[in-house]
Amino acid sequence: MEDKKTYTFDEAYEASLKYFDGDQLAARVWVNKYAMKDSFGNIFEKSPEDMHWRIANEVARIEQKYPNPLSAKEVFD
Repeated sequence: MEDKKTYTFDEAYEASLKYFDGDQLAARVWVNKYAMKDSFGNIFEKSPEDMHWRIANEVARIEQKYPNPLSAKEVFD
């Protein structure tokens, strides 16, 4: 995970607060529980949208092993 962009709790919280339309509890829970972090607590995702893209990219990577694979964009949408 070297050279990956990291975010402070406040940066991730503010972006998540926007994503969740001002829902403070949802934003705090997402940052604390679901944002990708390393064992040192460095946060690598700024908002749930980043998490959804990470998941879509992983699904698309596996899709490449099968006929008619979906792209990350198709999975995300």
